[in-house]
Amino acid sequence: MTRSDDLPQNNRILIVDDNPSIHDDFEKVLSAPVDTPEEDELQSLFDEVMGEESADGGIEANIHYDLSHAFQGQEAFEMVKQAHHDGKPFSLAFIDVRMPPGWDGIVTVSEMWSHFPDLEVVICTAYSDYDWTQILDRLGTSDRLQFVRKPIDIVSIQQMALALTTKWNLGAENRAHVANLESRVEERTTELKEKVEALEQALKEIEQLQGIIPMCSYCHKVRDDKDFWHRVDSYIQRHSKAEVSHGVCPDCYETVVMPQIDKVSRPESS
Repeated sequence: MTRSDDLPQNNRILIVDDNPSIHDDFEKVLSAPVDTPEEDELQSLFDEVMGEESADGGIEANIHYDLSHAFQGQEAFEMVKQAHHDGKPFSLAFIDVRMPPGWDGIVTVSEMWSHFPDLEVVICTAYSDYDWTQILDRLGTSDRLQFVRKPIDIVSIQQMALALTTKWNLGAENRAHVANLESRVEERTTELKEKVEALEQALKEIEQLQGIIPMCSYCHKVRDDKDFWHRVDSYIQRHSKAEVSHGVCPDCYETVVMPQIDKVSRPESS
């Protein structure tokens, strides 16, 4: 699947760990140029994830990670919330498990996902505070959750950063596409609703002129449902969108109009 040019690449990563040296390690691993014996392996992974070879054959020309740092779980949650509010969400978070005295990593992830469920997460730990089953019991099974043991392997972190930021961006494109489809469906639904309402109103107006209309046998006035009598033309105009224009039919012209013309044009007897 090819990314849309309308959506900027999001490579914002949050590092959450109470140990400052761990933050330095992540800076070296993800911010420094790739210059290790495993560079070819990482490039191959990049090509596999992207589905094609990079245009200039180099990872660094295509990938730049924007790293942010938090040293406690609550601090990390507030940073994720603020980033989302600013329209610059994190695509990935590497989160340590043990961060005394505040939230541990599992609580931090749970709080983040309760508000921002699209965030990709890698849990990092050197301790056995939770086994994998306990973590899944707390957080549930999710394809947004990965697990890595300390000490951290450089290539593993580079691979995870590459794969998971790419995955987040493809997911964002899918979400934008779905939102656009939903918006178009909503617009069409609104249009159809307005047309249905117009048709229903037209049917009501037609029905008002259907059935038996009570009319006076002598003056031909019509009685409405409030027992008031109206001229036929007034009744029609009130109960429909039709406009009434007045004229003279041939019979009335012969029986009514012509006698009046003759009377006016006939000389008076002396």
